[in-house]
Amino acid sequence: MSHPLYEVVTDEGLMRPCFKTRTGGLYSGGSAQMVENSLNIHGDVILYVGDHIYTDVSQSKVHLRWRMALICRELEEEYKALIHSRGPRATVVELINQNEVVGDLFNQLRLALQRRTKGRPAQTLAATNMDDRELIESMQKLLIIMQRLQYNLLLAQLFAQHGMSKVGEEFMAGILDHLP
Repeated sequence: MSHPLYEVVTDEGLMRPCFKTRTGGLYSGGSAQMVENSLNIHGDVILYVGDHIYTDVSQSKVHLRWRMALICRELEEEYKALIHSRGPRATVVELINQNEVVGDLFNQLRLALQRRTKGRPAQTLAATNMDDRELIESMQKLLIIMQRLQYNLLLAQLFAQHGMSKVGEEFMAGILDHLP
């Protein structure tokens, strides 16, 4: 099978057929054998760095003993996405923490109400000093806050998973400014 070699001759990428390489040239195409011959080196002295599919890379490794470094563009995109989602992921963690605090407060009030119906005192001083109506109203307010937090948490998770545009960042900043 023929593997023609081309020399890149302009900055725009214009190429012309080439049969012999020269030092400092830029080439496209060719074969592994041509690379070894032009560099006058062979086997594991060569480190191939590229983004070719795995089978091409493994064949060069097996048959030519080249060392390989594979560039995985998919990982590049994942890495970029992780870097760009740091802020939204931090927002998710903060919202989870806030939701846990509000949930703990709600459970303390619920427990205080249950204990009161059994004739036992509440476990916190604040709940002990509240009447039943105040306990129920506070629980209702905490439920509303938890609903808002959970909605905002869902939005923040979506932004963290799917990346954020500048508009998305501003949108999230606006949401966070209005948290209870």
